[in-house]
Amino acid sequence: MLSFSPGESFNKRGIMSINIRTNTGATMRSLSEQGTFRNSMYQHGEEKKERKPTPEPLTVINDILPDQVMKNEKIRLQSAGLQSEISHVEEDMSIVQTVARALTNVENSLLQMNELLVLVSNETEFNSAVRLADQTELEQLIEQINKVADETSYGRHALLDGSHGVRGVATGKFLEFVGMNADSKTSPLSGYQILVTEVATRSELQGIRPLTQAMIDNEESLIFEEGGIGNRFVTQKGLSVSNTFKRLSRWITEREIPLEIIRNSSQFLHFRHLQYGGSHSFGASSTTPGLISPESHRITYANPGLDVKGFINSVPSFGHGQFLSAPDDADGIGKLTVRYTGTEVPADNIAGTVSVSQNGFKFQLGNPVSHVEQLSLGSIHAADLGRETENVSGFKSLQEIDIRTGQRVKDSLCVLAKSFEEVTAVKDRVEKVCGKTLKTNLQYLQEEHNNLIISGTNLENSSSAQAFAEITKNIIKENAGRSSMAQAHQNPKTVLTLLK
Repeated sequence: MLSFSPGESFNKRGIMSINIRTNTGATMRSLSEQGTFRNSMYQHGEEKKERKPTPEPLTVINDILPDQVMKNEKIRLQSAGLQSEISHVEEDMSIVQTVARALTNVENSLLQMNELLVLVSNETEFNSAVRLADQTELEQLIEQINKVADETSYGRHALLDGSHGVRGVATGKFLEFVGMNADSKTSPLSGYQILVTEVATRSELQGIRPLTQAMIDNEESLIFEEGGIGNRFVTQKGLSVSNTFKRLSRWITEREIPLEIIRNSSQFLHFRHLQYGGSHSFGASSTTPGLISPESHRITYANPGLDVKGFINSVPSFGHGQFLSAPDDADGIGKLTVRYTGTEVPADNIAGTVSVSQNGFKFQLGNPVSHVEQLSLGSIHAADLGRETENVSGFKSLQEIDIRTGQRVKDSLCVLAKSFEEVTAVKDRVEKVCGKTLKTNLQYLQEEHNNLIISGTNLENSSSAQAFAEITKNIIKENAGRSSMAQAHQNPKTVLTLLK
């Protein structure tokens, strides 16, 4: 039997209308809700993946590539060390280039001095005003050299005053230090012992008959020959013997003959050369046999002088005049030169000692082979140039030269030539150190630094590539996992779509 609820109605034909509803149970509602939630979560994940930001540039960290990081640090330290070495070498080059420019100025001054002296030596007429002006110009050129020596510096360090060269001190009477090889080492505290076995002498010539008034009144003729040049002196009738000696002495000076008269009470003619050593000699003749020459009008040559002989630090050394020099190849004392002015051999042959200190620049060079390059810079003051020059005028250095007489002009040229050789030798050493040693070392360091930078760049690129490969591998693994999940969700998604 059918029953109807009060709210039910009938249509016109009397048939009751029925509302059919989809009656889903609890189980079906649960499945629908779970599928909808799962689909919503999957779509949210896909949208999140699409919004994933672009990866930032790769960075190598210690946890990923520790070896590369250590290599990079090592390269950085090596680069800093090379840059420091390059800076030191560039500073050394600045010092050497400053010295080279100063020496060029000194050479120019010496050349001007040489032109002046040659011009004076070729003068045929003496003009006191012109000669005074030339002497003033010569002194100004000397002062220019001294100014360069005083003012050439790098920072607060003077470069050409001798403070960065070889210095020597002689201990002993008649003994003085002259010079030494620029590459010499500092001597022991006791110094180098100097032994003199034979002193330097000058050539001499003496007659065996005294000069008399009769000889003077007969107009005695004397002929002197020195350096290939002959000069004739004739006595003046009526002049006393004493005044004749004075007149002869003045005549020798005027003729610039490098001789001196040794006066004696016996009135013998006695002549001696002004320079020491066996390389200086002379000859003379007289009208009267025995007055100066055994035979009349026949040149008799003087007994030759002797060079000093001795030992420096037990090394046999050679003499030239009063100067005693060690051999060039003597270990530690090459070209060590001293001057002994004594006229007698010292007791036990010991003339004294010489102590030498080397204070030259030392450039530490590490490439391609580690070594120390030494550059000794002696003083270029005029008083320290041309010292080892024997001359008639007695000039001890470039500082003392003058042009008052023809002989002094000749001697000035000799001292100047020696000074020019000394300055040129220093300049050659400077250019060698700058052009061949320091410059080569600087180029080597710069090339090594550039190669190091290139290797560091390659290492960084290699590290980035490895890091990129590592991250790419991880991305591939992650994407592979996501692909599997998508396939697993594919069928449930279709079912849920149909259920809607």
